[in-house]
Amino acid sequence: MGLPSSLKPDLLVLLFCFLNVSTINSTKRLKEEAVHFGGNFPALYVIGDSLVDSGNNNYLPALLKANFTPYGFKFEGGIPTGRFSDGKTIADYIAIYYELPLVPAYMGLSEKQKNNISTGINYASGGCGVFPDTGKQKAGGCLSMGDQVDLFNQTIKKNLKQNFKTQSELNNHLAESLFLIAIGSNDYSFTYDESSTDANSFAEKLLNEYWLQIQRLHKLGARKFFINNIKPVGCYPSRIDKTVPRGSCDEKINRAVTIYNVKLRASLSDMRRHKLSNTFFVYSDYFNFMLGLRGPSSNQFSSKLLNTTSPCCPMVYVQGKFPTCLPRSIPCKLPEMYLFFDPNHPTQMVNFMYAIQCFQERRICHVVRDFPPWKWTRWLELEHRAYVS
Repeated sequence: MGLPSSLKPDLLVLLFCFLNVSTINSTKRLKEEAVHFGGNFPALYVIGDSLVDSGNNNYLPALLKANFTPYGFKFEGGIPTGRFSDGKTIADYIAIYYELPLVPAYMGLSEKQKNNISTGINYASGGCGVFPDTGKQKAGGCLSMGDQVDLFNQTIKKNLKQNFKTQSELNNHLAESLFLIAIGSNDYSFTYDESSTDANSFAEKLLNEYWLQIQRLHKLGARKFFINNIKPVGCYPSRIDKTVPRGSCDEKINRAVTIYNVKLRASLSDMRRHKLSNTFFVYSDYFNFMLGLRGPSSNQFSSKLLNTTSPCCPMVYVQGKFPTCLPRSIPCKLPEMYLFFDPNHPTQMVNFMYAIQCFQERRICHVVRDFPPWKWTRWLELEHRAYVS
């Protein structure tokens, strides 16, 4: 697929770095996935947290912000945009792949701009989560998943209706657009208590709230979803500074996240069969993607990174003292060699790697297909056993 000229150099670097691209053996699977991996989506709408926030927190009374240098110093013009990275996010690369403009932050748009945009809007907000109260005490006035769906509803009623002559045209736009959902990490970071919370019960409650919001989007007209699972929270610098041995992953919280991710993946097929008609899901295994980058140096992807435990900024990290990069602080000289830009977010290079593994190799992203219940039971057992072992 062709790309905007301003973005081609980045993907050329990406492709140069990873020329050893695996092939897909099944032509049947290629045909099934062509709709999503080769789809011509009119718009990309983003619901999520700081992993994909493109600047909404800049305009909110949130404590977590990234609207200062050195955030964004690898972005076009070296300008901090509110993205929690040195450059582009995975949401940006998803937009690039589908030949769409980088999706603007809802809170930064004027009413006139909202009325004229029909290629997608980003509602993601750093610090919040799926539960309505997640992060709001520690992260300030961020937008929960429900808040974001509310804003999307306003977009339809106040703005999108002005872009389409008939209700039928608007309905078609919504049904053909892609909805990226990347949220849930903060529910484990801020709400889950490892010492007293039952992991299975917490996962069930979180998933129920998650599906309430997805069903709201479905009622509003969404039919195509790109679902990102939750990252390995226990392997991030914000956690591993206090683990024993220092630098090792917090396996207890990772196991809890795995329980949720397994339930999420299983529920996608179930929702397609029973509740959400004519709905398609692309599932992105972000957990194992990030876990793989921390793997042994023999791993072709992790070997590209020299540092997989410390953040690029701040270079001297003390747990609890610097939850993000600080204004005007000096980052590492080569962020492309780092897994993490700050204690909680990946570098642009890692987001490059994600694009390759998702769209070129299709190792971590796939279209969800229906399986008989007995197959799912066996798959869930193997998935859980593979991680805990």
